[in-house]
Amino acid sequence: MPRAPTTGIRGLAGVLSALALGCGVMTCGKPPPKTPSASAEQGAVEPVPAAVDPSGTHAGDEDEVLPAYNDAALSARVDAQRALLGNDLFEDIEGNPVAPRIELIEGEGESERSVDDDILLALPGSAGFGLGGTAAGRGDEAPANGNALGLYVPIEDPRDGPALAHFHQALRDVAAGEDEDGKVRILVYGGSHTQADVYPGYFRAYLQARFGDGGQGFVSLNRVNKWYRYQDWSIEETKGWTSEYAQRRSSRKDGFYGLLGASGSSDSKRDRTKIVPRHEHAVASQYELHYLAQPDGGSLKLLADGKKIATIDTSERDGKAVTKPTQGYYAFALDEGPHEIEVRVVGDGEVRLFGLNMEREQPGVVVDTLGISGTRAANMLSWDRDIFTDNVRRRDPDLYTLFYGTNEATDENQPMSDYRAKLREVLALLRDAAPEASCLLIGPGDFPREVEEGVWVPRPRVAEIVEAQRDIAYEMGCGFWDTLAFMGGVNSMHEWATARPQMASRDHIHFTKRGYVRLGMGVIDAMMASFDRA
Repeated sequence: MPRAPTTGIRGLAGVLSALALGCGVMTCGKPPPKTPSASAEQGAVEPVPAAVDPSGTHAGDEDEVLPAYNDAALSARVDAQRALLGNDLFEDIEGNPVAPRIELIEGEGESERSVDDDILLALPGSAGFGLGGTAAGRGDEAPANGNALGLYVPIEDPRDGPALAHFHQALRDVAAGEDEDGKVRILVYGGSHTQADVYPGYFRAYLQARFGDGGQGFVSLNRVNKWYRYQDWSIEETKGWTSEYAQRRSSRKDGFYGLLGASGSSDSKRDRTKIVPRHEHAVASQYELHYLAQPDGGSLKLLADGKKIATIDTSERDGKAVTKPTQGYYAFALDEGPHEIEVRVVGDGEVRLFGLNMEREQPGVVVDTLGISGTRAANMLSWDRDIFTDNVRRRDPDLYTLFYGTNEATDENQPMSDYRAKLREVLALLRDAAPEASCLLIGPGDFPREVEEGVWVPRPRVAEIVEAQRDIAYEMGCGFWDTLAFMGGVNSMHEWATARPQMASRDHIHFTKRGYVRLGMGVIDAMMASFDRA
């Protein structure tokens, strides 16, 4: 079935242009049917094309089959693409596809790649660049145009009303200057897809372009693993720090991991760590250090741009000695700018850090990237509930998103009933911590299994997880966005991995930086559709 024309474009000329160049993230599409066996056994699900009229709106009142764009949305989409991809855009200010830049012509060798793609392709399980095999075991298929991949998939709402109502109202309030603290905060949780900070970076760039730049948000002060990084900030630490999180077997099982779900600890005066801006536009003025206050805890020196701000005794909270481990905070302000924030261990006991919040004084949106490679949603259940809940309430989010399921797709010995029960418990935990916030589950993408070299087949558990997340989102009051449908259905990952430009890794798990930007575009287009229609 041919793809539907790109929509949201001004006028019939735009639609015809899209037909000529190929469709992008605005292509119409519907999720695959809610029958896991059908998805797993029948192969890729074909998108259902929508009727398009020359105004760019959808025909029919029941299905949100097209995104909704206004001038602000189109401008923000370009700004966000440019922030992550430079001038090599998917679509222009009118929503029209940009003529594709094909990175690799067959027989001419490897494409140019960025440091970002090197980092992404070094994630566990990745095998680097290359064409890989084919789903049918044939090597003679022409690569797809990567710029044309990605179908528009709407947010599926829960039974009790629009999933993102609170989030959308928060955006209206901050735009009108009526938000109490002037910030709309989003907590973005997930595994390696999220840790890469590319699709969350698109969220941040898009929403800040439209509603104001509220700052970077929460960051780790320690490298959680050797692939850990942020788009706009780097972490520079000495080698003596111990990184711990629930999925790591060597970590303590005390659950003291804070908002991110990870901690960095040291008791050596030789150890220090700092967060460093990568460019002059990475700025902040309002900061808050998150750490574990614990009996016999050590002291730390806090510095900004090499100048001491404070010495903090982590065995105290509010000037009083603590009798049990609890959350600790230290807030401070600086003149707005690209500051380096450093922590030095004094050496009189263990210092255990959760991270640093960095915001700007002006109103706007803040996006916290909270991803850890290899983790599952259920890992949250092993975090200390009191500390985690207090950290979340401290952040006061208007929306939280969960992008899990790829790692769980390998847990074939876990009964789906157990997976469903734990996901419900995770959502109940978050709802208790942030009862007013909107929530969105982002389902896993296509994740095939290689049965022999170059031959990839569907992994049935992926469809089961998609179905479980859809059902539980509906039940628990969250929205659901179907990454599998966005990618094109079962066995679509191979097309992404072999496309030119390359959109996914040869491992058939991770995306390239360009692929993650495309994912971010798809989610944001869906998140903002009803907002912009209104």
